[in-house]
Amino acid sequence: MKKNSIFSECAWLLSFAKPYRKHLTLTIISMIIYTSASGVQISLIKPLVDKLLLGNINKIDSLPKFDIDPEMQSHKSPSPVKQFKNQAFHKFAFIGKIQRRATSSFTSIGVTMAIFAPFIFLSFYLQQYYRNYVMWSVVVDIRNKVCDHILPQSLSFFENRKSGDLLSRLTNDIAVTQAGLTVFFDDVLLQPLKLICGLALAFYFSWKLSFLTVFAFPVIFIPVLIMGKKIKKHGKGSLRHLSDLTDALREMFVGIRIVKAFKMEAEESREIHEISDRFFVKRMKMVKTKAANTSISEFVYTLGFALMIILGGYVIMSKKITPGELGGFITAMGFMVITTLKKMAKGFASLQESLAGVNRLYELFTIEPSIKDHPEAVTLKNIHEGITFNDVSFSYDNSKEFILKDINLTINKGEVIAIVGKSGAGKSTLINLIPRFYDPVKGGVEIDGIDIRKIKHESLLAHIAIVSQQTFLFNRSFRENILYGRKDASPEEIYAAAKSANIHDFIINLPKGYDTVVGEMGVKLSGGQRQRIAIARAILKNASILLLDEATSSLDYESEKLVQDALNNLIAGKTTIIVAHRLSTILHCDRIIVMKNGYIVETGSHESLMSEEGEYKRVYQLHFDTLQT
Repeated sequence: MKKNSIFSECAWLLSFAKPYRKHLTLTIISMIIYTSASGVQISLIKPLVDKLLLGNINKIDSLPKFDIDPEMQSHKSPSPVKQFKNQAFHKFAFIGKIQRRATSSFTSIGVTMAIFAPFIFLSFYLQQYYRNYVMWSVVVDIRNKVCDHILPQSLSFFENRKSGDLLSRLTNDIAVTQAGLTVFFDDVLLQPLKLICGLALAFYFSWKLSFLTVFAFPVIFIPVLIMGKKIKKHGKGSLRHLSDLTDALREMFVGIRIVKAFKMEAEESREIHEISDRFFVKRMKMVKTKAANTSISEFVYTLGFALMIILGGYVIMSKKITPGELGGFITAMGFMVITTLKKMAKGFASLQESLAGVNRLYELFTIEPSIKDHPEAVTLKNIHEGITFNDVSFSYDNSKEFILKDINLTINKGEVIAIVGKSGAGKSTLINLIPRFYDPVKGGVEIDGIDIRKIKHESLLAHIAIVSQQTFLFNRSFRENILYGRKDASPEEIYAAAKSANIHDFIINLPKGYDTVVGEMGVKLSGGQRQRIAIARAILKNASILLLDEATSSLDYESEKLVQDALNNLIAGKTTIIVAHRLSTILHCDRIIVMKNGYIVETGSHESLMSEEGEYKRVYQLHFDTLQT
């Protein structure tokens, strides 16, 4: 899609309607029938007005309509247009006969209108139904496809963006896009059909007046085109501020306990007010531009309508057209052409505003996932050997500041190792490379000698379970949160996992048991209870590789004992990597890896490391000196 191209943006948006071609076709057919039936009714104004104003009903009724022209009766040479009209209706005498019968009296005119009424009703209903079917199907598909496109993105994608901005694009921007689709179906599809029908009727009634009117069209659209780009620019800016507002509100509600604990309600309210004011200023710029666009259009239309009446009065006084032709012309121009042009001008402004949302959605689709399967990726069925880090270095966002530097490490199958070190040493980053949350900048991580970049990501993750310090629970039941480990697990397997995690007894004593909702982010539970739910989830998954990222660091000692017992049940028979803050929990690990400033500086068992005057002994003594104080 070319940048800032209204045609390419509309084409991209309409590409989502391809699966609904059948409904879109029915929409267009219904619109054509509705417009044609409405046009036929308006065409009946001419004989109706002539009968009313000329008074001699019998004489008018006896005129062979369309066969005899007033110019021919007065022995004047008919105009080329009227010659063509007369010849056409002579050739199609059958149509002319039907038309004469339909307009032979007030009764026949009324009956004709009544005959077309059901067509108008049915076609209007069908075009409303089918257009909304297509429109809402497209909106739902866009939202689903945005989610489908965003979720596979790497962790860095989400870390570098505000979650409120992504949420705003999935809500506010799609709502604006939906408004654009409404404009498209009403003003891009329906209104041009009405315009064509209206112009055809206007030329039928008076081709001279119609030519004068058509020449004025460019004057109408010049201000529309000028204002359109400004409307889109201000619309995109207001959506950006709206996403900032959404993000600020999300943070405020998620952190409401901290807000209240530090008595920061006034400060948070002030920030919301500032963002809202910036949104208001940008929004009013767009409102101002749209108002100017609409006002100029109304001014031009009013002058045009006045000019049309003046010219109409002149030609009717000179007896160049009948009162019925003038009435029909004014009706066709006033109620179909001019009204349609007004709607199209307003619709163009609204479409530009909506395309700001379309543009922001398109930006998301242009971002390709940085973590994706290699074309020759294989499925990892079983793990026979273990995990190997070969000269791995890593930095976030390709920064020159490396978090990991020249890491060489082999973890054998079934081995339990611990990674320790000061905050910022690179411990969590190291284990995040195993499930490919990130890819190394240099070197590679292998499982059974295969670079994990050549293993299908889905099959890789199937072998890995993670329990982190920041346990996330969904605002769903205990059962659903545990089932996140394996969706096809039976109730018995869920209960067994909960028992191994030391949380089963707590759950069954609740009024609704496993169907109890845990609250947003598990707010109704203690830290230890949340951790044990996460452990039950990992036990249920029964993955061969287990990553524990400071899983007990934030717990009191009573909760830690329960969680540690649950972890011991989880670790059994697994290749386990533990990032530890409390060194008392890793004394019996097979190996301890000591990290400092992104390097591995020591490796060994607790006893061997304590026998050396190294980093581990220093950290260990500092840790227990802190506990004793």
